[in-house]
Order: sequence, then structure tokens, then C-alpha cells
Amino acid sequence: MPYLVLPYDSGPLGFEGMQALINEKAAEGYALLQVIERSTYQWVLIFRKADEQASA
Repeated sequence: MPYLVLPYDSGPLGFEGMQALINEKAAEGYALLQVIERSTYQWVLIFRKADEQASA
């Protein structure tokens, strides 16, 4: 199962951009697996690709 790891800088404006990124990746078939906080504004988002074998 493929994974996608993306760094994200939320900046002082908050998490609206992060939610937009999560929604964008969901539209591409990725599910958010884990979010890791590295510092106040620095995050790592880990996504996994939806399992396509379930439909086979």
C-alpha cells in the first residue's frame, strides 16, 4: 500500500490550509493516516492510498 509523506507549515494563520490539503489528497484517493507536530507551525502529514484490491 503506497504512502505519501508531506511536510506542512501552517504558519500563524492556522489550519485552514491544512484542511484544504487534506481534502485535496482525499480527492486524489489518499486517506490521512497520521499528523506529527514537529514545532509550533511545522507538521508532517502521512497519507495512505486507498486499497484498490477490495473492489477486485
